[in-house]
Amino acid sequence: MARGRSGVISKEYKGEENTAYHDVIKLFKIYRAVNWQMQIKINQVKRRFHMEYGTDVDEFLDSIYQAGMDVERDLASEKERVEAINRSNQYLRLIDEAVDLMRRYHPQGERYYWVLYYSYLSSTKPENIDEILDKLEPHFPQYARIHRTTYFRWREQAFGAVGSILWGYEGESERVLKLVCEDYEEK
Repeated sequence: MARGRSGVISKEYKGEENTAYHDVIKLFKIYRAVNWQMQIKINQVKRRFHMEYGTDVDEFLDSIYQAGMDVERDLASEKERVEAINRSNQYLRLIDEAVDLMRRYHPQGERYYWVLYYSYLSSTKPENIDEILDKLEPHFPQYARIHRTTYFRWREQAFGAVGSILWGYEGESERVLKLVCEDYEEK
């Protein structure tokens, strides 16, 4: 089941024509890169502000607002960097919220969460599928060993669950996702 602009599409799509499914995969494939780059950008901004103004960013912004300065005009040179950080932050928050919603309310949410977490969301990228399977085992003691085919089936179902949440968002969310995908598209 997929979600389209006009609601739920009951026809099951496979292969090339299922762009929503492929978009979800693409979003998860760039998650680590976006998170890493965002942390770097935030750290650079913090360090630059501390060097230039002798204070941290939050204190600096508070002082600007209290002084009545126009951030748009006075910080125009930082605008592009701040916008990139903001886009990345919106993307990460959107994915995190969708995954959290799936985890809490989907009947298989906990299972799908751990599959997505070890496959895409954790800070370290696994070397291979066996490493993911090893990390999944403690979460599913009822299984002697999770088979590769089971892992791939669960991952596909997790993508479907998160995709149905993401594509239920309209307008702004789609724009943010498109911009971030363009910024971090795997080459």
